[in-house]
Amino acid sequence: MRPALRTGMTLTVIWLLFLAFNLVWVGKLPDIRWDFSPEKTNSLSPQVRQLLVSLQHPLDLYYFNANNDPKRSYALKRYGKRIEDRLLEYEKAAKGMINLHLVDPLPFSEDAYKARLFGLDDHEGFLGLVGTRAGHRAQRIESFSLDRETLLEYEIGHLIYKLQRPERPVVGLLSGLAMGESASRLLKELQRHFNLVDLGAATQRVPEQVKTLMVVQPQALPEQSLYEIEQFVLRGGRLMVFIDPVSEQKSNLTSTKAKTNTSTDSNTRLPELLAAWGIQMPTDKFLIDHRYAASQVPEPGNLKAPYPGRLNLPRQAMSTHDISTWKLNTVTVSSSGVLIRRPKGRTTFTPLLQSSGQSELLETNQLVSATEFDSMSNDASNQAQSQVIAARIEGPAYSIFPDGVEGKPAGLQNEAQIHVVVVADTDLLTDQVNSSAADSNTLFILNTLDNLSADDALTNIRPRAPADRPPNVLDRMRNSALQAYGQKAIELEKRLLRTEQEWQMLSPTAVSLGSQAVDTSTQLVALNKERLRLPMELHALKAEAYAQVDRLEFTIKMVVTLAIPLMLCLVAWLVFLGNRRRRLQADVVLH
Repeated sequence: MRPALRTGMTLTVIWLLFLAFNLVWVGKLPDIRWDFSPEKTNSLSPQVRQLLVSLQHPLDLYYFNANNDPKRSYALKRYGKRIEDRLLEYEKAAKGMINLHLVDPLPFSEDAYKARLFGLDDHEGFLGLVGTRAGHRAQRIESFSLDRETLLEYEIGHLIYKLQRPERPVVGLLSGLAMGESASRLLKELQRHFNLVDLGAATQRVPEQVKTLMVVQPQALPEQSLYEIEQFVLRGGRLMVFIDPVSEQKSNLTSTKAKTNTSTDSNTRLPELLAAWGIQMPTDKFLIDHRYAASQVPEPGNLKAPYPGRLNLPRQAMSTHDISTWKLNTVTVSSSGVLIRRPKGRTTFTPLLQSSGQSELLETNQLVSATEFDSMSNDASNQAQSQVIAARIEGPAYSIFPDGVEGKPAGLQNEAQIHVVVVADTDLLTDQVNSSAADSNTLFILNTLDNLSADDALTNIRPRAPADRPPNVLDRMRNSALQAYGQKAIELEKRLLRTEQEWQMLSPTAVSLGSQAVDTSTQLVALNKERLRLPMELHALKAEAYAQVDRLEFTIKMVVTLAIPLMLCLVAWLVFLGNRRRRLQADVVLH
């Protein structure tokens, strides 16, 4: 047999065996995947797999992804593909309990019509999820966001959990303030989302069906109620508590105390209870913040002034890797306290809300009006620093009532894992401070209570937060520049706000007819010059503060940009020298 024919037959047999292997055996091989990402973000976490294993009812998930929508960015397209891959993993791990439908809704199509019926957001093309279960209401995620990528597993898990357990969870309310009138908007939302059990101003026993408790101003509660709160936490109950060193609802507090016959010193053991949880709150100090200061509503004829005691906390003041801040954009607090982790505390202290680096603590007897704050802020403390306003506490705790209280025997002495969220403000609950916006204080409270009231199957799913890395030289320089700019810019920003308001008051909007005459009154011209000059000064101040950082960043960019061309030039030059040396040696040999 010719060698060429033998080679051809060999290749043909190999090709047939390869086809047979792919057709018969590849489908029987185990599906093995390796996830080399640092936080294992490309595979399902063990907590998610535990949730999927516990499914008792089959579900249908409809993933709407308008991937070719012209409004969508490239980054969002890639994120949509990652979500699709993750949902396919959910379907596979659920072992037949989840049926996934991938939908690409084209404009004006039946699929787009159904997506709008379900209430999905079309701002950047449909990118949402709808879950259904036979005989129950559908659940939806209006739109996935890149900003919430760390919460992706919890978002999907929350939808699946609500489909499996559609009933409203039971939440108990124990308040030292009369919230009926001051916080009516919040109470309506709590009653809409939860089976709210009002325990009144004092309780001798938390009902057995209450697994989650919301406590407001425990300073106004009797010692027996404080003991019951402690035992509830030690029994494994979940708690969200609001404490305030100086509540602006004093009349409500007074009326509540009158109803419960509680003396003003009934809160003397609250600091001990906080210490048992590994935290403390100064009872004689409240927080002001010049950067996040809200504008006080002015009286008629007066200018709107910044009020550092009332803070509008933006997104950057929140922990974006915690469920409590899910879809949250702003939280407003007023005359709040601060939470401090005890040096020897054994619990995990996770900040949820924080002030800026331009905040400081004042004595509670210095709580004054906005105009007085304005004059006080000229003597700002050099000790200004970021403070924690709300935190999640988890870990071991012990009882501060080892012998029980009057009328009650000793109870549990310790617990290995408590679940408590502490907020150092009560005024954020009131209608006066709580904005009617959907992404404000109410959402923060609903998110937290919803998470605390869920079973372990959902609460064990934690955000895939990136691992904390120590700050490098550039990060430290940026932080130093930010602090330097913030300290110098406070006064300029206040002057700019006052000047802008004065100018608007003296220059009301008027109907223009054709060309307009320029107002040359001395006061208006001076105010106009000031309001236009101050932004230039702020820009120059920022440029000066960040000058060293900008130089270092420019140097790094130039090194990175020129590194490869310079390396190639160096290699080419070395090659040229080597060739030249060989030619010279050859010429010497020939001669």
